[in-house]
Amino acid sequence: MKKLIIILITIISGHVFIGCSDDFLDKQPQNILSLETVWANEDLVISLLGDLYNRVPKGAFSQNDMQLTNEAIWSGGGNGLNGGGDFGTGLYQYWDYSLIREINLFIENAANSTLDESVLTGLVAEARFIRASVYFEMVKRMGGVPIITQTFSYEGSSEEDLQFPRNTEAEVYDFIASEIDAIKDDLADSGAEIRRASRWAALALKSRAMLFAGSIAKYNNTLPSPINLPGEEVGISAGRADGYFQASLEASNEIINSGNFSLHNDYYDLFSTSNKGLVSETIFVDDFRNPVKRSWFTYWNTAPTNREDDNGGNLSPVLEVVEAYDYLDGTSGELKMEDGLGNPIYYDNPEDIFANKDLRLNSTIVLPNTQFRGAKVEIQAGIIQWNGASYDTLITANLGDRDADNNIITGQDGPSDEAGVTNSGFYIKKFVTEAPGAGSRTVLADNWWIVYRYGEILLNAAEASFELGQSGPALTHVNAVRERAGFGANSLGSINIDAIRKERRVELAYEGHLYWDLKRWRTAHLEFNGVKRPTGAYPYLVLHEGETFHKKYVYVKKPLSRLGTNPARNFRADVNYYSEIPGSALANNPKLVKNPNH
Repeated sequence: MKKLIIILITIISGHVFIGCSDDFLDKQPQNILSLETVWANEDLVISLLGDLYNRVPKGAFSQNDMQLTNEAIWSGGGNGLNGGGDFGTGLYQYWDYSLIREINLFIENAANSTLDESVLTGLVAEARFIRASVYFEMVKRMGGVPIITQTFSYEGSSEEDLQFPRNTEAEVYDFIASEIDAIKDDLADSGAEIRRASRWAALALKSRAMLFAGSIAKYNNTLPSPINLPGEEVGISAGRADGYFQASLEASNEIINSGNFSLHNDYYDLFSTSNKGLVSETIFVDDFRNPVKRSWFTYWNTAPTNREDDNGGNLSPVLEVVEAYDYLDGTSGELKMEDGLGNPIYYDNPEDIFANKDLRLNSTIVLPNTQFRGAKVEIQAGIIQWNGASYDTLITANLGDRDADNNIITGQDGPSDEAGVTNSGFYIKKFVTEAPGAGSRTVLADNWWIVYRYGEILLNAAEASFELGQSGPALTHVNAVRERAGFGANSLGSINIDAIRKERRVELAYEGHLYWDLKRWRTAHLEFNGVKRPTGAYPYLVLHEGETFHKKYVYVKKPLSRLGTNPARNFRADVNYYSEIPGSALANNPKLVKNPNH
């Protein structure tokens, strides 16, 4: 299958305007081409397809997602999403029938193409995969939406003929499943095809979407007031849950049993590498590659010590995420800051408190005094010093300050309240690449954004299996994921839904899954309302001549000052599980019904 690139395309009045952003076509760009010319040239058709791929929302490197879920707070300029408050009715609203029309037009034009039929079959299957992806992105936000699979013209049609009611939420999920079943045999079946839809990408979409549908069918109906509409545009019958879980499991098992994929042995490398041959775990990616498309994430999030430009440190991962990673001996991941009597525990080095933790932690978060991007990230909050009668705490606002004996007071990398410096005691590491120039705005990074990967599929299979009463396979899949993280084989002896959900949190951290998982489990209102606010962990150097702990380190749990005194977020169960239908759509189509309480 040919390499896919992204090209800017506009279709106007039967002509195609193309602006090429790579040398892939090996020809000079043409400004205006007839549809007949385009559909006689495979490379030009692929360029049209590339634009459709590029327009599907994927949440790539979203700093808002990471803050919204309390996985991190904003530590860049301004206040980001630290203000708390209501989630709002339009959050993540998505209603893109312009894109649906262009996909349908692509499929219809293919019928008149002179290209070889076998080539066209694959290209149309890719377009249908993209369309199924768009419908999934809409249904998981909006509930049921109109299913439109052909283009319409105003000529000979009344305005009412072009207005369609919303399909039920279940019908949209059923449509996605039927589309995948119809096209999967027409897509590439090689595990090496990761930038375009393959059989395995299609099955991964089905695995995720059906798990979402099954969760809604089960858990929406357990709410004290289930969220439904009379026409079932919102809400799925509880009786359908097992059918969706079974469909998800079957799709996952087909990927697992193919033998095409495995867990990559370097978790950090999986997200930061520029090695475009890495395919053992990746199933489908959004490729960020210079000079066509570049990732700013490294530029946004490097620690001061690692910085190649004038920006960084936008996100501060919180202590609660750090503590979600268990110790490899199976004990809970809460950091050992005090003993059972409330006395501080002393460490020779700040990094020692994290010893023997889940290996994914050090691949996901930059911990105090660890090496990264060629330097030690120096995180220290201050000095606790004995004055002969009591302890004084010495802190300074200047990064890198030292006392008269040359002891570090505040580390070069904070923590601090100033913009661009961690407020929690941690920096994000996942997606931040060590490649030279990745933190410079003139170069930036070319690491990909993984849309589907094998690790998620194992966890999807575990969850679907457990929901169907099959705890054995669920335990096997979770243990496989944990083994890559450094735990011994069969580290868990039993399994429950809480263990599966916790494993998703740490395995998929910062990848854009958590918010949607909380929504489909119908636990978002419990997660965000009335919970304790995120915190940080600050290391201090202790100076007490004559004591065994002289020049050792202690950790202190800290409230995050950048959060201020603003209230926690307010997720309304009766409103926020579905986004508001856009006002323009409602105004243009009286057949649409609003979502509940909007």
